[in-house]
Amino acid sequence: MPKVYGAILSPYVRKVLLVLEAKGVAYENEQVFPGALPEGYTDVSPLGKIPALSDGDFNLSDSTVINEYLEERYPEPSLMPSSVEARAEARWLEEFADTALVEALLVPFFQRVVAPMRGLETNEEAIAKAEAGSIPKALDYVETVVNGAEFLADGKLSIADIAMVSPFINAEIGGYKLDASRWPKTAAYVAFVRSQEVVQQREAQEKALLGG
Repeated sequence: MPKVYGAILSPYVRKVLLVLEAKGVAYENEQVFPGALPEGYTDVSPLGKIPALSDGDFNLSDSTVINEYLEERYPEPSLMPSSVEARAEARWLEEFADTALVEALLVPFFQRVVAPMRGLETNEEAIAKAEAGSIPKALDYVETVVNGAEFLADGKLSIADIAMVSPFINAEIGGYKLDASRWPKTAAYVAFVRSQEVVQQREAQEKALLGG
């Protein structure tokens, strides 16, 4: 049985858990938090980052690499689009989500959720700066690649959808409210993906963890 290491509120860990759950693969999860790594963790994740995965004697780290492995190891149902072009686009959107989108949308989450957990004060100035700069820049791009309440490719959930929606979940936990009047297609898309049963079940587990 695969074992995933990482805190479930991490957008990267969530990506891996959603892929496993969408494929119906049973797994174990060991909560591992950055800055408080268990002894020997770098044997599984050489860079000491989350998530990491163990599948038998095989260890792997980095959410994108892990999900590529899971797609090949457990090919049904496929979470990649059918055409070469659509698969390339899905990989690009996953990369965009993991970089620019995460970096922007995690500012409210980090400042209002993670920082207090670490005994730090919330920096509302940093949040205001992100909401005026990096967040709208990222969302302006998202608005050009989504088509409202539908999946990104082939009319089915794909890794691109999972990667794209994950940072929005963190942003909401951090108190960020997506402006549907400014980004209507993005708002409809995020709501649609989050309405899928597998995503709803994942969010329910996270809310239970938060006591909500």
